[in-house]
Amino acid sequence: MSSTFGCFSTARLGIYAAQKGLDVTGNNITNINTPGYTRQRLDQVSLVTTASDKYFSQYNTRVGQGVLTTGVSQIRDPGLDLLYRSAQAHVGSYGQMLSGLDDIASILDEVGKGDGEQDDGVILNQMNDLRDLISQAITSGMDGGTDRLIYASAKALCRLFNKAANDLTELKGTYESYLEQDVSRVNTILTSIQELNVSIRNADIRGDEALELRDERNRLLDELSSYVKIDVKYSDENVGAGLVVEKLTVSLATGDKNTLVDGEYASQLSLGTPTANPNYPGGSDLPYLDENGQPTDNWELAQSTDNPNYGITLQPLRGLDGALADPADYPPHAPTAVNGTNLDDNDLYGSIQSLREILTEKGEYSTQNDVNTVDPDAAIKRGIPYYQMALDSLAKEFAEQMNALNTPGAGVSGEGALFSMGSNNNDTTNITASNISVSQAWGEGNVTMIASKDPNASSGDTSNLAAFLNLFTKKQAFDPKDVAGADAVGAIYNGSFEDMLLRIESTLAEDQMTTGDVYNNYTLTSNEIYTDRDSVSGVDLNDEATNLMVYQKAYAAACRLMTTLNTALDSLLAM
Repeated sequence: MSSTFGCFSTARLGIYAAQKGLDVTGNNITNINTPGYTRQRLDQVSLVTTASDKYFSQYNTRVGQGVLTTGVSQIRDPGLDLLYRSAQAHVGSYGQMLSGLDDIASILDEVGKGDGEQDDGVILNQMNDLRDLISQAITSGMDGGTDRLIYASAKALCRLFNKAANDLTELKGTYESYLEQDVSRVNTILTSIQELNVSIRNADIRGDEALELRDERNRLLDELSSYVKIDVKYSDENVGAGLVVEKLTVSLATGDKNTLVDGEYASQLSLGTPTANPNYPGGSDLPYLDENGQPTDNWELAQSTDNPNYGITLQPLRGLDGALADPADYPPHAPTAVNGTNLDDNDLYGSIQSLREILTEKGEYSTQNDVNTVDPDAAIKRGIPYYQMALDSLAKEFAEQMNALNTPGAGVSGEGALFSMGSNNNDTTNITASNISVSQAWGEGNVTMIASKDPNASSGDTSNLAAFLNLFTKKQAFDPKDVAGADAVGAIYNGSFEDMLLRIESTLAEDQMTTGDVYNNYTLTSNEIYTDRDSVSGVDLNDEATNLMVYQKAYAAACRLMTTLNTALDSLLAM
């Protein structure tokens, strides 16, 4: 009798397990398109009692008492998560850099401007137009009308230099906004992960798996990995009374591996280097000065120093209530300083670092100090500043050479600077691509392009015009030190004006091609890893359909067992 009634429990547990299996399978199917959803499975164990009563005989046959459902778990491979997030950091880094180079190319592209036909580019075309007008003046002679034509062509060339330089400056402002937006998004993600950690911890204490919360946390970790390269670690945390719960720690995977999230505590990123308050020692609750020089504990309002490297500061770990974490509980490499930890170029990798490099890298115009203190690879990395300074070098050398031929200093009629740093002056001290202009004196007709330096030469002498014409093919010395200062690390480039312009373009094209190739490779790798991970963690309709049939048959079989036991019991009672 006891065995017969025990079978009823076995059948009941089988029905319950099959029903839960159908519930889990149905949940998987309905979430097949849910972003970040991880396939779930029912965890089961066989129920076997081990205790023996006083009448137990060794000849009795012991049989299990059914099945127990111990919970629902996720099917996930931590190794694939690690590989995918590492690949995403590469994709984010090279993808952002390629986007920046493409935007620079839209300004400096010298292979046509949308007319469908390849040409030499607007700046080079205009420079060639100026050269042709000087050549015609040598042939036909120099007069007031010819000088005005040359003046108009030179003015147009200056405007093209100005436009390219101003467009690069505007692009830099756009990428500054991108950097601010990405830092803000990273901070939002860190806060969200922190909140999820707290919710998951509380669920663990209650005995709830909180699978959906873990799915959302994993989705955010995937997103975070494209902004910065991260290490994710899971550990056990003793919450007392012998209860152990899961604790998640997220750290930067580069540099000093600073901690971003540690369980219930999280850091934040801020742009700039906060100014510490000298009147408050380290560990004070008021480490900063605000914009008015007054003590404040709000690092977001803290005054920032002028940091040409677009400094990024990692703030100390805080709880959801804003309270600082106990330094005694900090994990290794946590930002323990109350005024935050400065993150240099070696501490970050991902789209945020690429944004910073687009905004800061000067290539051969980098100084030795940049190489020594900021980035050891500064001399081979090129962002917007490199192309700004390269254009400055070209504009500066062009203006200096042209002005030198027109200011012989021998009292020749019409002598004077042809180009200056603005059309309302004749100042030639600091000409750049953004301010190069025909001089005020040339515009007013007080200066003309000198045809001959010899005051006794005949009116048809154009020897100085020939020297002007020779400038367009003569190799010039483009020295980075003339633009970036005496500490610039780049070597002198010798070439014509056209050579220098085409060198800028070819450098940009090479950077685009190289970055694009690497980006495509990492994207392919990332997609392959994602596919492998999805084959493990994602919902497959074929598998779920099989599970539906398995659980449905198990449910039907358990019900049939119940019916059979009921018939057997009726027969037994009728005896």
